[in-house]
Amino acid sequence: MLSNDFSFPHTPLPRLTVAQEKILDYLVQHPDNVAYMSSAELAETLGMSNATVVRFSQHVGFKGYLDLQRHIRQEIKTRLNVPARVRKRPRHIGRPGDFLKTVLKSDRDNLSQTAERIPTDLFEAAVQAIHHHEEIWVLGLRSCHGAAHYFATNLGFLAKRVNLITLDAGTVWSRISPGLNPDALLVSITFPRYCQQTLDITSQFHRAGAGIIALTDSQTSPLARMGTYVFPLPFWVDSFFESNTAVVSFLNAVLAAVSFLDGPNTLSRLEALEKVWDENQVYNKDTSAALPSWADQFTE
Repeated sequence: MLSNDFSFPHTPLPRLTVAQEKILDYLVQHPDNVAYMSSAELAETLGMSNATVVRFSQHVGFKGYLDLQRHIRQEIKTRLNVPARVRKRPRHIGRPGDFLKTVLKSDRDNLSQTAERIPTDLFEAAVQAIHHHEEIWVLGLRSCHGAAHYFATNLGFLAKRVNLITLDAGTVWSRISPGLNPDALLVSITFPRYCQQTLDITSQFHRAGAGIIALTDSQTSPLARMGTYVFPLPFWVDSFFESNTAVVSFLNAVLAAVSFLDGPNTLSRLEALEKVWDENQVYNKDTSAALPSWADQFTE
C-alpha cells in the first residue's frame, strides 16, 4: 500500500471518473504490482482499455504512464530503508495494539495476491523439477534465511538430499562447488534490498547452467533475471520490516505438492522418521500438565 504522504503532481486530485477511481484504488493498494506492469497489463487486470489507464496518468498530473511508474518506484525505494519506514509509520497506528489487525490484514492481502498471481502450470513445473532431483540446494540469507532453513529442513524429511547454503567463514565457495553443474537445482530467495551475497552465489549456479527456482518480488528483480522458474511474491506489510508470510506459505504448497508426487515413498519415509523421533524422545508427549492461569482466556 502507498504511504499516506505519497504525492501526485496535481494536489488535491482533480475529479475522477468511476474508471479512474478504480485505477487509483488499485494503485494505492498494489503499488508493487503497478510498478512493474505495463499499461496494457494494468488495463487487462482492471477490465478497461489501455487508453483509460494512460489518460488517468495524465489526468493526475504525470506526463504518461511511464512517468507514473517512475514515481511509484521511487516511493518503493524509500520504503526499502528501515529507518525511513519507521519515520513513515502508518498514520492510523496510534498504539502498539493497532499493529495486530493492520499487519495481519496486510499478510492476508499478500496471501490473496499470491494465490491470484502464480500460474498453476509454472508452479507444477517447478515442483516436478524438485521431484526429479535427488539433491537440492537452498539459498536464503539475512531476513530470508528463516524461510530457507524451514524449507530445507522439511524438504529433507521427504528423502531429498538438501544442502542449505550458509556463510560459514571462508568455506561457502568450496562448499557449493559440487552444485555448480547443469544437473544441479537451486532454490534461491531474496527480496529488496536484494542481498548481494545471495545474488553472487546464485550467479555462480546460473553460469554453471544449473536450474534456478527464484523467489523474489518481481520479474524485473536481479534474481529473476537468473531464474529458470520465477515466482514474484508480495512481501510488504504496514510495519517496519518485510513479511515472509507469502514466501513460507508458497514453500508449504511446494512441500505438499512434492510429497504428493512422491506418494508411498513420502509416507514410508515419514513413518520411519516418526519411529526414530519416538525412540529418541525428540518430542514431549506429556499432556497431563495443568494449564497455567493465564491460559484461561484462550479456553473459553
